[in-house]
Amino acid sequence: MKKLLSILFVVLFILLSGCNRTANIPAFYGEFCDAQRTSYRDINGLKETPGKVVWKHDHLSEAYEALLLVTNAPTIEGNRAYLVSGGVITVVDLETGKEIWRRDYYTGPSPLGVPPDYKFDFSSAFFNSPVIYGDKIVILGGFSREFLLVIDKNTGEPIWKSEVIGSDSTGSSSQHPLIIGGRIYLAATNVKSYETNKDPQAGIYVWDINTGKVLDRISLEPIAESLVGKYRSMWPAYASLAVDGLNIYGATRFTNDSTYRTYIFCYDTSRKKFTWFAPIEEGDVDYPGQIIRIAVNENFVAVCMVGDQWMGKEPQFFIKVFDKTSHRPLWQNISKTVKKLNAVLSIGMFAIHEDKLYTILFDKRFVCFDMKTGKEVWSFKDKDWQSEWWNKWNGYEDCFLEHDVVVTKDVVYFDVANAIYAIDPESGKLLWRKVVEKSNLFINIMPIENGLIVRYQDIRIGYDTPQNPPVAELWR
Repeated sequence: MKKLLSILFVVLFILLSGCNRTANIPAFYGEFCDAQRTSYRDINGLKETPGKVVWKHDHLSEAYEALLLVTNAPTIEGNRAYLVSGGVITVVDLETGKEIWRRDYYTGPSPLGVPPDYKFDFSSAFFNSPVIYGDKIVILGGFSREFLLVIDKNTGEPIWKSEVIGSDSTGSSSQHPLIIGGRIYLAATNVKSYETNKDPQAGIYVWDINTGKVLDRISLEPIAESLVGKYRSMWPAYASLAVDGLNIYGATRFTNDSTYRTYIFCYDTSRKKFTWFAPIEEGDVDYPGQIIRIAVNENFVAVCMVGDQWMGKEPQFFIKVFDKTSHRPLWQNISKTVKKLNAVLSIGMFAIHEDKLYTILFDKRFVCFDMKTGKEVWSFKDKDWQSEWWNKWNGYEDCFLEHDVVVTKDVVYFDVANAIYAIDPESGKLLWRKVVEKSNLFINIMPIENGLIVRYQDIRIGYDTPQNPPVAELWR
């Protein structure tokens, strides 16, 4: 009997160990660096001015002429960098830049009514970084009729493709799939209009990563209606998700025809239960903003939004920080510009690490905040941000364009216009600044050990204008 019990115990141990191994497979993310979207990488940064381009890689299908392609940073896993441009995924050796494989996932003519001589097909484009999980690549594709694509990491061969998510009306998803224990989580909808009707299909969809089967749809409706009452959902077109262990943190928007409200929530995937659902704005504040990012670390939850983005009013950048355990709001910061917003591309980002939050405010300062108190630890402002050089590249007057903020052990990186900055995270001292001469509008950065991968593009305006390819370089 003892021998039988011993055998059963060993078998049970092996089974449980296998389950744990499956559940603990790490996922590697691109533009947000990690699943928590803290934008922190536990590596040594590049503290000296880059003096060498180790490798350079152009990656663009000849079939495409896209206006804006560089919208994502590479995903790093082991000794590989995964680069995405348009409908093309290219995998290169991290140290040499040598191409391992490359595949074009172009699927046919665009249904969106673009000019006939405009070769790029938005419906098969990738606008975010791939997620690497085990032997698979997971990526969200398409605009505005989106889909999930799962690919063999070693060959580039497609494994499965989901049905269409969203529509020409909604274009709605959280733009970045999250993976927990072999399950893919994505805020998505398949309803064609959310402007005139409450959206009954919006929610967090769950797919099996191996089979592509939809396993669940997590609805916000019951808990939202108990708090908000009758509403029209702006979810998930205005949505952001982050994962922390088995918990999914998110932010979503509703309107009751007169006032917008943004809510933050936490969903426990193991218990299939919402453990937190509360308004972000306080009192009667009407803040029509776009949710840009939510980040979670050991002690804090932070969210940022850009306000008045399409309304031609004074744009605002809003940050709010909560205590992770008690969900108690700790502080908020709203920065403004002095002129009206002339374009939609004015997107602020932040990075968090331990008890610090790093961001660019709309008053043109790069600031380090204490996450407990909201007090400024230090701020940095480049004299060039007031110069003709700045005006040349910032076509949107006093608003910063989309930028990355990434932190390592000893360097915090960010980019403004076509310049990349490296700052000491403790003192706020400038370590170096490097201008990417052949870039405009968008730069994406991803630190590696004692180095930096930089992606940029010299964008040529015009549907019928042959496009310059996006470029990736490794700086040392």
